[in-house]
Amino acid sequence: MRNIKYFLIPTFLFLAVCGIFLSLHSDKISAQLFIHNTWYNENIYQVMKAITAWGEWQLFAVVIVAYSFQKSWWRAGEFLTAGILSAVVVQILKRLVFAPSPRPMAIIDWGETQLALGMGIDMPLQFAFPSGHTTTAFIWFTLMALHYKRPVLQVFAAVCAIAVAISRVYLMVHWITDVMAGILLGVTIAVIVNTVFEYLQKKSALIKRAD
Repeated sequence: MRNIKYFLIPTFLFLAVCGIFLSLHSDKISAQLFIHNTWYNENIYQVMKAITAWGEWQLFAVVIVAYSFQKSWWRAGEFLTAGILSAVVVQILKRLVFAPSPRPMAIIDWGETQLALGMGIDMPLQFAFPSGHTTTAFIWFTLMALHYKRPVLQVFAAVCAIAVAISRVYLMVHWITDVMAGILLGVTIAVIVNTVFEYLQKKSALIKRAD
């Protein structure tokens, strides 16, 4: 974990801020509405819609293809395994363990927000916990931090991943607790997958040398 301390420090600081923020409110609904009504802006909303896409499968596809072209099969396999594991684990948690887990707009009245029913928002209403986008983003950016160890790159990766988490709350599709869980799950999956692949790669290299 020391290899990614510049990634983990901002990540855990963000988690701490989230925890403190939640403790200052009577419940997660009031916390959600405070963020929404304090910071909502249509222009920022559009920016957040773009940022939230960083937590989708396309990022995995891009890096897997890029590593495959470079014939970096171990890294391509690592990202592929992490992506599949993310999808499976998140869906099990969402649909079996914590279902139905209502999302913000399943509980909060539209009239309490600055969102308009007719603005063409595709707003999911259930299977909130944990945040899949946040989990995916933190897996991807944690793996990148594990492979590119320069402090500035690790901090940048952390900021990008945190931005995805913020976007999910800002867009009113997840509670703060959903993204906190997604952060922890994403980092955990990334570290486990990386550890396994590093072990397998070293073992494979030793076998080749023995031959």
